[in-house]
Amino acid sequence: MIDIIWLKSAVEKTVILLTLCLLSLFSQAAQLALVIDDMGYHLREDEIILSMPKAISVAIIPSAPYAKHIHQQATAQGRDILIHMPMQPMNNMKIEEGGLLLGMSQEEVARRVQMAKQILPNAIGMNNHMGSAATADSTLMHFLMAELYKHHLFFLDSRTIGRSVAGKIAKQQGVNSLDRHIFLDDSDAYNDVQHQYQQAIQYARKHGIAIAIGHPRKNTIAVLQAELKNLPADIQLVGMGNLWRNEKVVPPQPFIFIFPNMPAPTSIAPFESVPLLRGVPK
Repeated sequence: MIDIIWLKSAVEKTVILLTLCLLSLFSQAAQLALVIDDMGYHLREDEIILSMPKAISVAIIPSAPYAKHIHQQATAQGRDILIHMPMQPMNNMKIEEGGLLLGMSQEEVARRVQMAKQILPNAIGMNNHMGSAATADSTLMHFLMAELYKHHLFFLDSRTIGRSVAGKIAKQQGVNSLDRHIFLDDSDAYNDVQHQYQQAIQYARKHGIAIAIGHPRKNTIAVLQAELKNLPADIQLVGMGNLWRNEKVVPPQPFIFIFPNMPAPTSIAPFESVPLLRGVPK
């Protein structure tokens, strides 16, 4: 007679393994989106960023000298590209050519967005470069969001000012918008960047999603190179497009051998135990 105790043990093992498998398949890791701003100015540093996982999104300034080159490389990689649009700050600091200024007409805003899109045709969204004054200005944001809607572009508010109205107006205009949660490198010191990266990890664990913005700087690059090699198992690196489209990116799961590997008895007396009678034979 088949050993009832062994059979019970085998069934229990199979149920446990199946449960673990299902939990692994349906559990959703916390999502971390990294966006690197100011791309297009420093070719060496930019290319190091492009050597990192393609889930890292790049925000390219349209007027930067290497903008088209970085756009071409990022496109070939299938990497998410953002237009890093210069916008007027509160201190009236001079911004790059082609940026958005308070008082511009709707036609001028449209022309500048179109020009940026021509330089970076594969961009899927836009975020603001500086822009503390611009993103707090309702009229300018209405003009901008109307144009982004026409071009099917998403918007990431870099949140350079607490009273930004960009996200609110984006939603009114039907533009999918998200906010930055963590700046990685307000301070360029290695330990400070590392601390901010860990803050992003903790924010993702607490809220399910964290959007962190950094720049192609020496210590930011060093921290990312070191930390991304050991990304925690409960954190998933995702592109901005995945978040804007609300995609659930499930990483490939390892094959789980759900059959007992103990010898199974034959069904005919004398019930000889044969290794791997069930499961995958040798």
